[in-house]
Amino acid sequence: MNLSIVKGISILFFTMLLSFSVCAEPADGTSTSTGTTDGSSGANGSNDTNETNATSTGTTGDFQSRCTDAWMKKADEAKDKVDFKNFGEKFCGCAAKQPLGNDAAMTKAAKLCMSRTLLHDAMDSIEDDVGLNKAKDTDVADYCQDKWDLVLPKPTEDDKKLTNSYCECAKPKLVELLKKANDMTDKQYDDEIDKIADACADSAVSSNPSQ
Repeated sequence: MNLSIVKGISILFFTMLLSFSVCAEPADGTSTSTGTTDGSSGANGSNDTNETNATSTGTTGDFQSRCTDAWMKKADEAKDKVDFKNFGEKFCGCAAKQPLGNDAAMTKAAKLCMSRTLLHDAMDSIEDDVGLNKAKDTDVADYCQDKWDLVLPKPTEDDKKLTNSYCECAKPKLVELLKKANDMTDKQYDDEIDKIADACADSAVSSNPSQ
């Protein structure tokens, strides 16, 4: 799987953010590190952290708080700090459910959660502002780009190329989803957004080989 959707758009920051949130100790001084999800250790006595996540360790609240605090360190440049924080809370909530046991896992979680949070947030805004049954392809493209502008208030030229490619990938898929939305359950609708987000996270980079 291509993990580079946000390689050129602060992937280092997002991965470091998750690393900080996982590794930092809560205020009471207890460690949040753990072994396998069932609490057991491997045959050599070392803990297998490949499937470690904040949910499985029971530290979801601590993780999300630390993750959001780290996210807000970038809030000074945000055009709307409230929206920026709301986005960060959703991003961190998504990350809390992902395996975060090593650098590769955190990079994957950063990519997946950035893409999913962005499209869900864009579609929620379209529903509130325009209405799912009235939205046009231009609305989808505009709201997708607006969310990138929220997260990246000062994008580089490479950032712009990648985010434009990402939104161009998502636009036709989301427009097709809008046509079927009334016949879908909330879960089906959300799952479809996740699938689109995952697909476009990879294809956006494929169309920009320089990344």
